[in-house]
Amino acid sequence: MKEYFQRLTNSQKIAMSFFLVILTGSLLLSLPISQLPGSKATYFDHLFISVSAVCVTGLFTQSIHDSYSTFGQVIMLLLIQTGGLGLMTIIGAIYHSMGQTIELKNQIAAGEALNRTENNQLGRFVSRIVKYTACIEALGAFSLSFFFVPLLGFKKGLWNSLFTAISAFCNAGFDLLGNDSLVQYQTNPILNWTIMALIVLGGIGFSVWFDISHMVKRYKGKKYGENWLLYGKHLRPHTKLVLKVTGLIIAIGASLFLVTEWNNPETIGKLSIGNKIMASFFQTITMRTAGFATVDYTKAHPVSLLIFVCTMIIGGGAGGTAGGLKVTTFALTILLAIREVRQTKYVNFAHRTIPDDLMRQAFTVALMYVNILIIGSMLLLTFDSQVSYLRLLFEAISALATVGVSAGLTPSLSAASHVVLMVLMFVGRIGPMTMMLALTRQKKSYDMRYAETEILIG
Repeated sequence: MKEYFQRLTNSQKIAMSFFLVILTGSLLLSLPISQLPGSKATYFDHLFISVSAVCVTGLFTQSIHDSYSTFGQVIMLLLIQTGGLGLMTIIGAIYHSMGQTIELKNQIAAGEALNRTENNQLGRFVSRIVKYTACIEALGAFSLSFFFVPLLGFKKGLWNSLFTAISAFCNAGFDLLGNDSLVQYQTNPILNWTIMALIVLGGIGFSVWFDISHMVKRYKGKKYGENWLLYGKHLRPHTKLVLKVTGLIIAIGASLFLVTEWNNPETIGKLSIGNKIMASFFQTITMRTAGFATVDYTKAHPVSLLIFVCTMIIGGGAGGTAGGLKVTTFALTILLAIREVRQTKYVNFAHRTIPDDLMRQAFTVALMYVNILIIGSMLLLTFDSQVSYLRLLFEAISALATVGVSAGLTPSLSAASHVVLMVLMFVGRIGPMTMMLALTRQKKSYDMRYAETEILIG
């Protein structure tokens, strides 16, 4: 088995690690001890939910609240945490804590899973990821306990706090409160702002954390005093791009949702101005990749769903727990288009020139992502033709971007559509490029240059 694993390509190792966790999770969830007496879930439902948990999506065919016992919920939590960090990351951290070194091939595979180009000190890097994750999730659970403990009691409240904190940080979107997510608690500031903070921290990417942490440790009290804006000059271009695009998307998305749903009494129309703003930010942040909801999306205006579709496609930061196309890929694709319009030779950002190879990769990933989305939504429309295309598109993007929100559609879809959604969730979690490389045999290729020709475009 070990020899077979070593023969796999890095992309195949990443895909195989997620597949094995999904299969193991589905078997554990199907055990009688994992289920409540009144559970109606079949093995197919357990498999779907296991895929959704490991791919940190949040879609389900049967209610989590009504199907799983405490043991089953613990299994769910382990699947979410493993899927959020990645099995190879966790194994790497364990090896590092035991003082053992990871083989070079596996180091490279783990680096690719984390979108990390440098493989030096990888063990220390993944160990820091686990430590930071544990600290942030613990702080999130502590904050949420001020909401859950008074509501549910000490023991159940602490468990719900921990489960929700891990689910939010891993951008999974699962909760144990019922079948309508957090709609009943859309005006509670502790719950809303804590979950928003956890989603953003998990979704911006691990390298962004460490860059900010390194900058603060290096310059705090030495150079700029309290002028925090000057610290940003020393951040890496990747960090600057992620933070700028993330902030811009959240601000624009929240503003558009606030305008379109301002007078809708079924969503935020009856709320105070402050709660309307909070709800708008919550929907925009969760729609980027998380899957929680404080409004009923079946009652939102169609234009709001279209706005959410765009937000879900973009997703969060690379190398974190977020899904979607990734903000950096989206930004590089836009910058590439701007370069072509302006007819300039280079793409520059933060006084740095972005290599053409990287630009081509971003464009390729974006193109593959759109093609997979089109194929997936076409299949859903084929298997459930009675459902409106906008709602099916919403569902397809929610799965591919590992968001997990649903306009009340997932449980009512056909079994064939559920299979399509599982495939979309899996591809969305490991990445279209990784999935494509995992399915294709690596052949030697030779670059050949012929006489140039012209093809009309535009």
